[in-house]
Amino acid sequence: MEKKRSLIDIIDEYVKSGKVKLPVMDQNSLLVQKEISKNDPDMDKIINLIKKDISLTTEVLKISNSPFYKGLEQVKTVQDAVIRLGMVEVTNIVLLACQKNSFRAQDPILQDWMNKMWIHSVGCAVGSQWLARYYQYDNLNEAFLAGLLHDVGAFFLLSVLDQIKAKNATMPHKLIEDIVIKMHTNYGNMLLTDWSLPEQYCTIARDHHAAEFDTANLLLVMLRFSDKVCQNLNIGMVENKDVDIFACEEAAILDISDITIAQLQIKMEDSLRLS
Repeated sequence: MEKKRSLIDIIDEYVKSGKVKLPVMDQNSLLVQKEISKNDPDMDKIINLIKKDISLTTEVLKISNSPFYKGLEQVKTVQDAVIRLGMVEVTNIVLLACQKNSFRAQDPILQDWMNKMWIHSVGCAVGSQWLARYYQYDNLNEAFLAGLLHDVGAFFLLSVLDQIKAKNATMPHKLIEDIVIKMHTNYGNMLLTDWSLPEQYCTIARDHHAAEFDTANLLLVMLRFSDKVCQNLNIGMVENKDVDIFACEEAAILDISDITIAQLQIKMEDSLRLS
């Protein structure tokens, strides 16, 4: 226990002292994400923002031609992607492209965990949006972005721990895993607040594992349920087969049928093709 507290103190010291800088979201990506978050996003504006960023354009085209989206003909331009896939799917792709490379680790084990967390985040994004469409939630892109961002605190902690490990600090992997699991919600809320993203994403980062939560917040409930389905399917860093997704509190709030859950599981397993 003492070691755990000591490592937590080191993390807090790094963050508060400025030894670790909060990652700064690329300004163009931030503008894209804020536009996407609107109830009525301007697709022409989004396309123009994408085209200003060569790396973002490249990533959008790469994901558009991935097995998850691939059609009979190759997508060659951002406009092709919009025509072929539609605005909702293109904004999903933009969000994936914006977030994919936000965090990197030098330590191969920590990088492997980041990769697994990314797969989990994508699964939650796909699952949350599928549920949003099913329950006729008014902003499908908001649901997708909530899924991508809900575990941003875990990515942040892994990047901080990577920098601490680079100083020749010895850290048992189980201890790292425990700290990330227990602390990522607070740091996620802190990071999204620092990025000035809308309050709903900060709330989800903070409350997606909370014992007490706002059961009237449909976006939060859908994300929490998607998160549990991911854990049950072993999509991500932590597997939890003990989660009863058919009888959990979120399933009861959503009043979701076993058949609908099975359909959701298939969709979320398909999301692995996006990663």
